[in-house]
Formats: sequence, structure tokens, C-alpha cells
Amino acid sequence: MWKTALKLLLVLFLRNKITHIKNNSSNNLNMIKENVAVMIENRATLFKQNFSDDLQRMVNSLFGYLLVLLALTCSGLTGMLWLIASAWNSPNRNIILGTTMILPLIIGIGIFAFIRYSWKKEPLFSRSMQQVETDWLIFRGGLDGTADTSDEANK
Repeated sequence: MWKTALKLLLVLFLRNKITHIKNNSSNNLNMIKENVAVMIENRATLFKQNFSDDLQRMVNSLFGYLLVLLALTCSGLTGMLWLIASAWNSPNRNIILGTTMILPLIIGIGIFAFIRYSWKKEPLFSRSMQQVETDWLIFRGGLDGTADTSDEANK
């Protein structure tokens, strides 16, 4: 009879511990789900902003390249006009036509250099890629319990 009572107490004790573990793990799981949901919302907002910024940069670059093309076209037409104008004799014609041909070329080269520098400085979606890399490193190496999970470190 004592054996049966002892077995009953042991079963009740184990059931109580298992119930306690289930409740704690489901609470921890709910906290993890909420934290992941908040993190995904933050990342989605960041990626949306980064996409918007990079899209604006692509549009500005397209307009810049169109201006470069326009400058090259103007210089080409001016060069052809120079050939025609050189048939006439005028003392200031070479200076005027030379200036009007070289000025669009210099402007076009400047715009091209500026656009190239801006793309070299920050490649397309670089902030998003850095964020994905950081998240990957946190998930890969941070889940072993050594990562700093304080609110100050995650700002």
C-alpha cells in the first residue's frame, strides 16, 4: 500500500512538473514569437525605406545619365557646326565655338563622375544587405546565449 501511495505521489509530482514546464515553455515561446514579429516589422520598415532611397537614387542617376547624353550630343553637334563655321573667316568664331563645345563636355564628365562616385560609395541596397548580414550573424552565433540581448545593445 505504501508503494502504491508513493507511486501515486511520484506520478502527481511528475505531472505537476511537466505541466509547469509546458506553461513556462509556452510563455517563453510566446515571448519569442512576439519578439520575432517586432523584429520582422522593424526590418520590413528598414527595407522599405532603403528600397525607396535606392529607387530615388536610381531615378536621379538615370536623369544624370540623360544629361550626360544630352551634353555629348550638344558637343557633337557643336563640333559639326565648327567644321561648317571654319569655312567662314571670323576672328572670334573659333573661341566661341570651342567654348560652346568644351563646356557641355566638361559638364557631362562632371555629372558622370559624380554619379559613379555616389554608386561606388554606397552600392545598391547596401544597408539592407548589411542588416541581413547582421541578423544572420545574430541568429547564427547569438542564439548560444552569449549575445547581448539588452535593449541598449539593440538600439
